[in-house]
Amino acid sequence: MASSELVDISTACSRRGHLSTVGVVVDTLPPYRTKGSSVCVTFTIKDCHFDKATWYGGLKVKYFSDTMDALPNPRVNDVVLLRNVRINMFQNKPTGVASQHDTVPWAIFRSDSDPSSSPSITTGPVPFPLKQLEKRAALMLLDGVATTGQSTVPQSVLQEPVLQQTSQVVQVSMPASNPKRGFLPFQLIRDVQPGPFVQILGQVVKMNTIDSEKCIMYITDYTSNESLMDIKKEDGDLGTEGDTYDYLSRRKKNWPGPWGKMTIQVTLWEPHATFAREHVSGGKLVLLTYTRIKPGRDSGLEAVVHEDKRFPNKIHVRLISDDHDDRARELMERRKEYWKIHGKPSEDPKKAAKRKKNDQKKPEGKVEEGRKTLSMPVSRTKTNDYIKTRSYDVPPRSIDYILSGESHINRLSGGITYRLPFQNVCYRPEVRVVDFFPPNLEDFAVQVPMGSIMTGDDNENAASTQRMEWEWRFCLLVEGTEPQVPRDQAREQMKLFVTGAEGVHLLSLDPTNLRLHPSRLGELREKLFILWGDLEELKQKHAADTGSTADWVPSKTSSLPFKCCIKEYGVPCTHPRNPDAMVVDGPDRQVCVEPDCFGWERRFAMFGTTIHS
Repeated sequence: MASSELVDISTACSRRGHLSTVGVVVDTLPPYRTKGSSVCVTFTIKDCHFDKATWYGGLKVKYFSDTMDALPNPRVNDVVLLRNVRINMFQNKPTGVASQHDTVPWAIFRSDSDPSSSPSITTGPVPFPLKQLEKRAALMLLDGVATTGQSTVPQSVLQEPVLQQTSQVVQVSMPASNPKRGFLPFQLIRDVQPGPFVQILGQVVKMNTIDSEKCIMYITDYTSNESLMDIKKEDGDLGTEGDTYDYLSRRKKNWPGPWGKMTIQVTLWEPHATFAREHVSGGKLVLLTYTRIKPGRDSGLEAVVHEDKRFPNKIHVRLISDDHDDRARELMERRKEYWKIHGKPSEDPKKAAKRKKNDQKKPEGKVEEGRKTLSMPVSRTKTNDYIKTRSYDVPPRSIDYILSGESHINRLSGGITYRLPFQNVCYRPEVRVVDFFPPNLEDFAVQVPMGSIMTGDDNENAASTQRMEWEWRFCLLVEGTEPQVPRDQAREQMKLFVTGAEGVHLLSLDPTNLRLHPSRLGELREKLFILWGDLEELKQKHAADTGSTADWVPSKTSSLPFKCCIKEYGVPCTHPRNPDAMVVDGPDRQVCVEPDCFGWERRFAMFGTTIHS
């Protein structure tokens, strides 16, 4: 049963179930049609923290309806009242959901362009009279936004007064329009303190890209902040790399400098982490345009760059050149002055040793009498530069090595040897696509059941009103690129499955019904041409010439080899079962007749790989 009490936004975010609330619209998205019969409009409302990001302290609302006329049409700086809206958790965040099956009255209060005119009030989906408390609370928020840019919101305005008491007043500021991110204040490292979002510029000292979810950078602008960790020159030890609680034994030593309190740790979350892994390295100058400074877990300060809730795909890490940026030139001048005093920058001993080793291994040209120096032949294999992988620290392996399964052989004492059916491990081979399935691109996207509150259905009705969504699901047949000995021997081939979110990551396209959306099918075909060249065209030409749709693989295509990330996993096998074997794991676990199977089949899937067009 819904409560008739009008609650503030922070209280609404902390509760579950049905309630009534009111707030200022700080963000909106245009209406869109769901996979079912309804239309949805999304907006965010707040009643405080207007000087922070739109998602901070706000309540996101998803309002569903079967007709456009019943939807609210809020604009930024409108005030929206919602009665009987249901608060659920979606992606670990409180979200207001108005299902098409619910009755959620709404009212929109909008200021007129003429300050002397009264604001307009629209109610729906069916007109209804407003209570005095609701109208007073909404107009107070609207008046603060529309006239002075300051909202003076008495906390007691959301409660009916029982006894006469003094109202507590909270002052909050709200710009008349959302400030652009580019106007976030720029600060030097010496000036940063915990607080609102800022921009900082620094030179990358070191990076840690091992974690698949985030990337750790240490940057400096050669200014000193007393709140930062003090790095001593004598030990050059900044603590355990990526391990706050010292669970790991490997420590980040050989600090190249600068020393003292000049370096701040920056944690980059996705999508910024992937960008940094691919484009940022030690010594580069980076501008972080949406950075939050916070106290470090142990001591000092640290910076963090989270996903932008308003623009999830926006990258807030920029590479800067000191040729065109005054702030970068000033940084490099400070760097020059610092190393005048402290000597040359230290080189990472590991990198120095590796460079020295490579120099020693570098082959000299062959010299024949009376002839010029002959250079050693170089590899003719050209890789596809438009296909990139995340910088996982996974050793490159050949397809032959992966399929041989040498690491799956387990030897026990007593001469017992057996082979594991699969392992949950990752590889990074260089491959070339030779075939694909299904044979028609229109079948690369399929419909699967969708279980999400975005359908707007109650949990108890989810089974009877289950909706479907489109998902990428196809298979690539790939082979290795390493030289074959003997040459007439066929290369080992592997089936690579591409499904779900990894398909979106690979193609940078959302799945849909490709038979009804020829433009999306065209985009898919262009993407896959980058991946496998003229493979599809050759298969289509062969089918047209022969009139046969049987499997056929061309001997030569224009496709280029590329590196990709592969994960190995297991699925229950489809081999026949032995009815006479003894069952020890229950009646549903019969023994497979195949040796070394253990009831599992080995599979491979592509992940962390993207086609750049």
